[in-house]
Amino acid sequence: MKHAPKFLLCLLLAATTGAVSAGPAQQLAGIIASGELRVGTPADYKPYTYRLGQSSAYLGLDIDLAAGLARRLGVKLTIVPTSWPTLLADWNADKFDIAVGGISITPERQQHGLFSIPYQRDGKTPITRCENEQRFQTLAQINQPDVRLIVNPGGTNERFARSHAPRAQLTVYPDNVTIFGQIVAGKADLMMTDAMETRLQQRLHPQLCAVHPEAPFDSADKAMLLPHDPAFKAVVDQWLQERLASGALQQDVEHWLAFPWTLEPLRQAIDQRLLLAEPVARAKWNKQAPIEDLPREALVIAAAVEQGRALGLPADRVEAVFHAQIEASKTVQRELYARWSAQHAGRFADAPDLAAEIRPKLDLITTQLLAALAANQAILADATRCNEVAQALRTLDATAMSPAAARQALAPLIINN
Repeated sequence: MKHAPKFLLCLLLAATTGAVSAGPAQQLAGIIASGELRVGTPADYKPYTYRLGQSSAYLGLDIDLAAGLARRLGVKLTIVPTSWPTLLADWNADKFDIAVGGISITPERQQHGLFSIPYQRDGKTPITRCENEQRFQTLAQINQPDVRLIVNPGGTNERFARSHAPRAQLTVYPDNVTIFGQIVAGKADLMMTDAMETRLQQRLHPQLCAVHPEAPFDSADKAMLLPHDPAFKAVVDQWLQERLASGALQQDVEHWLAFPWTLEPLRQAIDQRLLLAEPVARAKWNKQAPIEDLPREALVIAAAVEQGRALGLPADRVEAVFHAQIEASKTVQRELYARWSAQHAGRFADAPDLAAEIRPKLDLITTQLLAALAANQAILADATRCNEVAQALRTLDATAMSPAAARQALAPLIINN
């Protein structure tokens, strides 16, 4: 407590004056005493929160807000993953102190905790393929037996769909990250979600259009879910009010709406390719084959250049990127060979077949990587966005396997890597 800012001490004293036993200020006092703010988030809702792979790296508007609140309290931030279906159960199990992530204020959630003052107002509206935009202007048009409506489970999107479109064919799709691809692929007609998300997703998927996001079907306030602790709520509300009044929060909203989320498929492709280095190494180890195969590497790069040319990618750009991927993979393999040699490792029973199993996967990743490069040429060439590019790409799951290899793989894409 001795490091708590003065205004926190004043609030704590005011909340506990005259109390006979530990009162509502205990949550705030406990957080400050522990030096840690545990923040739960589903992390699947751009631009509010998003988790990069399986890492501990999170991005988004609400992650920035959580970090700012932790700084205000003088404590460290710990992000705790949760999900929309388990949000309240995890909350009641005391897995985190507050919850964020584009959370709407609802009567059900108000039974479990307090909410901060709202920092944004939003509402449900459709997103669909652009050719269907006029088809889904009203709830009456959507609430039809031949309409295929898709939603993510457990949150306000599902509740709104069930309540307002009970006659539609409803699919509850478990992954809120890839759900929009289902609409693009024609497996669903539309999704009902917050207007903010529809604005972002139409940027990420040119085939999709947000339907009247300026006039959603309802309205709901976004806020932080807090414990039943008036002193804590007073601190959070004061801090949020300052950010709202100064315009800083609106600047944050604009930043995260404009953030280069389209780089995520590129990050995923690089990560997936590098993670294949370990099974490649096991297959080569069993045959005691050399790690380096320069003729084959040249063929792989030449094929990527040819495939990239059809996408409008410069040959030197493709060469640099794929040379980096190959060198990164060899770095992992060399590190594993050195470890296995020191351990006198024998044959691996689960080693894959390079030709039958690994190379088809690499070919698919090559196609995905090239498409992502082509989609992001302007962003990657914009020197003013290098920090955002680094933030979007830098975190790879493969870093845990080899930090050096991860740096190699990203080097052509991140300035001052």
